[in-house]
Amino acid sequence: MTLATGNPPTSAPAATGAGAVAQHPGPPAARRPRTDRRLGRTRVVLAVGALLFGAAGIISTQIRADGADDVKSHSGVLIQQAEQLYHDLSDADATSATIYLHVGEAPKELLQRYDDDLKGAQSTMLAATNEAGSDRAAKDALDRIAQQLPIYAKLNATAAANNLVGYPVGIRYLTQASNLMQGTILPQAQKLTDAEAKNLSAAEDTATQFPWPMIAVGALMLGGLIVIQVRESRRTNRVFSIGLLAATAALALSLMWAAAATSIQSSHVDQAKKKGSNQVSVLATARILSLQARTDEMLTLVARGTADDKETDFSGSTDAANNHTPGTEEKLAAALQSAGQIATDGTGRDLAGAAADDVDQWSKQHKMLRDLDAQNQYQKAVDSALGERDYVAPAPSAALSFGKLQADLDKAIAHAEDAFRSEAASGADALTGLEIGLGVLAVAMAAAVVVGLGRRLAEYH
Repeated sequence: MTLATGNPPTSAPAATGAGAVAQHPGPPAARRPRTDRRLGRTRVVLAVGALLFGAAGIISTQIRADGADDVKSHSGVLIQQAEQLYHDLSDADATSATIYLHVGEAPKELLQRYDDDLKGAQSTMLAATNEAGSDRAAKDALDRIAQQLPIYAKLNATAAANNLVGYPVGIRYLTQASNLMQGTILPQAQKLTDAEAKNLSAAEDTATQFPWPMIAVGALMLGGLIVIQVRESRRTNRVFSIGLLAATAALALSLMWAAAATSIQSSHVDQAKKKGSNQVSVLATARILSLQARTDEMLTLVARGTADDKETDFSGSTDAANNHTPGTEEKLAAALQSAGQIATDGTGRDLAGAAADDVDQWSKQHKMLRDLDAQNQYQKAVDSALGERDYVAPAPSAALSFGKLQADLDKAIAHAEDAFRSEAASGADALTGLEIGLGVLAVAMAAAVVVGLGRRLAEYH
């Protein structure tokens, strides 16, 4: 027997003849069907789309929630502080002029009111400065008011001291103080009010902006789920996938929940604007105009015929060409008419109407006051302005009409502010739980897609 050595041949001729066994190549490696790969990609796309929908919904909801919270707790608070500051400053100016009309020492209640106005203004400035944060426009206005207010108070103190001892020079200091208030301090307060009104409007827009990203992704997801289910049902002649149906239900629930919550929120924010901030703005303007008119009325009497410009500011003027310039009184009446027109409820309209009637009565008393002064009955004119002697309430007087106007305006503003706070709080609460709900439903949707298409993929293995 011979032993073969060396490497075996790499190939051998095919055996022939009897007993030869045919050789065949082995089976090819298994390949995933095209349908299998397509479903795998579809599953990934839909699962990622579900998570993107959840993320878009959470971000959109958070933006709206931040805007609603800003309306409720920041911009809404700041605009009210700004309007209160303007009121305190205007009231201090009107009160200081009223104090000066008293010969000798003024009544304690008037002195206390003046002190309360200044203390209230200082307290409001501090609160507004803390609330303003990084709002440079608001802080600049507050800083300028803070710098000028001590000068104003000092001028008034000097005027009061001179008046107490009967020195007529006191009126010069009083006039300087009022000019400082009307020409410098109050314009800064108006800048603050305007800046905060813009911030509030921006916050309201943010709170009601349309959630485009969530809606866009949701629409694509809904269309994709419907197309995939219909196609797979027709291709396999089977019922719809339970997993995909569950994903569709989760998406529909998310969209309906988001639509309902955002609609409710938008409605409350809109009502906060209509019932609250719009009304407060007009009524606050009316209250400020009334205080300016009261200051003009007092200064005209204080000046004893040397301040006709103050009466012109009160009543308006008509030039030779018959061009009429409205006075503070007319602007006040127009503001209250506007307040009545935009009021959304009966109480608001009634309060604005009552204030408008007060203006009519005050206008009549003011004309009588000016007639008395023109007839050299100065003391009677002063008595009407102060509500003293023959003009003590309930006798008709300029003081009585002005006091009733202030009371009715305060009621109207308080009513509008209550409506604003209520609607703003409801708007902020409308989105409670929506962010968490959208996140949970998005994860559930992705899981349902994975499970639902996973069963179809299993059929190919």
